Amino acid sequence: MTTTHRGGEIARSNRRTWDMWSDGYQEKHGGLLGAHAEAWGLWRRPESELRVLDPVAGREVLELGCGAAHWAQSLARRGARVVALDISLAQLRHADRHSRSDAGHQPALVQADAHALPFAAASFDLAFSDYGGMSWADPYRTVPELARVLRPGGQLAFCTNSPFFAMCWDHKTRTLTAELRQAYFGLHTRQVAPDAVDFVLGYGEWVRLFGSHGLFVERLIEEPPAADARTTFGDRPAEWTSRWPIDAVWSIRKRS
Repeated sequence: MTTTHRGGEIARSNRRTWDMWSDGYQEKHGGLLGAHAEAWGLWRRPESELRVLDPVAGREVLELGCGAAHWAQSLARRGARVVALDISLAQLRHADRHSRSDAGHQPALVQADAHALPFAAASFDLAFSDYGGMSWADPYRTVPELARVLRPGGQLAFCTNSPFFAMCWDHKTRTLTAELRQAYFGLHTRQVAPDAVDFVLGYGEWVRLFGSHGLFVERLIEEPPAADARTTFGDRPAEWTSRWPIDAVWSIRKRS
């Protein structure tokens, strides 16, 4: 049985894991994520520098895998009409508590599986994910769904692991190495925990997948962390990430 056919099983497993992880994750990472809400990746490259997103004011925006919804709420303050989606109810509880602190700019919170988005076709001008649903759901399921719910000319922007991270990750020691430990061809799933997987594809496979659903690549950004950057992910050290890309930030466009 292929991973694609096991999408429902994987979604349920990942939901259980994130419900279990959520409080600890927010305690460890939430402060930095909240302080740098509009920023990409593990080292929080500011959106104000990278300028990935289309203008958001007055636009319908979907965040796929919102966590505590720091990104979503920040975009709502800029005039976007934001739907913040996560598969984990525990994560959405954090999002609800966070968004209540700024009641005038609350995104709509939705619990759903990114493999089957509960929205009509052409509902959104922009969809984005920062190590959210484009990392923790199967891209062979999410890309067609996002192509369906985006309007013609709409943007998909997301940050996820680069293939270099997946190839150099040592599963036994749970460390990044300077050696290739995994074949590039056939990249798809990575066992993150006994009951959870995330996903990564090779560059060519991403491009092929986008093209097969009426999408095309505008930009792919891979940069080392800034000298003064901070991360709360200690297993992604600056020594490694200054030599090889760990974050891949994509800007994808739906054909008009």
